Amino acid sequence: MMTVREFAKHFDLALLAPNCREADIVEACATAAKYQVNSVNVNSTWAEVAKRELAGTGVGPSAVIGFPYGACISECKYLELEKMVELGCTACDMVVNIGAMRDHNYKLVRDEIRKFVEICKPANCDTKLIFEVGFLTDEEIADLTKICCEEGISYVKTATGSQAFPDIDQVKIMKANLSGDTKIKVSGVPRTFVLPAAMYAFNHLGVSLIGTRSAGKIVAAYEQYLTEI
Repeated sequence: MMTVREFAKHFDLALLAPNCREADIVEACATAAKYQVNSVNVNSTWAEVAKRELAGTGVGPSAVIGFPYGACISECKYLELEKMVELGCTACDMVVNIGAMRDHNYKLVRDEIRKFVEICKPANCDTKLIFEVGFLTDEEIADLTKICCEEGISYVKTATGSQAFPDIDQVKIMKANLSGDTKIKVSGVPRTFVLPAAMYAFNHLGVSLIGTRSAGKIVAAYEQYLTEI
């Protein structure tokens, strides 16, 4: 049975709505620090605020790249990555070029993923590749998982939350095609995501990390659960 602290480190608190204000980011960082989650995941414009608010808390600032569609030119992604690494982000979550993936333009996809690792790895910045599984076939999910593992991505990640929610079968496909040190991050889950769903993902689906705006509430629910068993 995980301690509360161990459980909390399996969560990224995500605050990615386009209408977020600085006060929202500050509040999210305070919640993350209180519950000692893994990181606070924000749009890159807010990464400096997150870094400031999280300083000394043991919670890392994390930024999304090419969010939410992944359709910008590769050079824009690389610039955004470089700026976030320079700032000191502990992780970056980059959206795959979904159209290229659906076209099976695996050269473009692999080139972006390889550069992602090349920029982040020297700074010990975790790389999380967002699939947006709702747009992909089972075969494409399997192929993309394999490419990520071959290129040394830290986490394969289900979705952005701006499109379709991921389902259990899609996570199982990711798990079946993992190799090396690559792990699974589930995100893009509804805000009604609750403790039983998180525990099932950890215990039965091989999930190592969950990204959700409800991270603090779920950790609090787990703490209460431990007092009741």
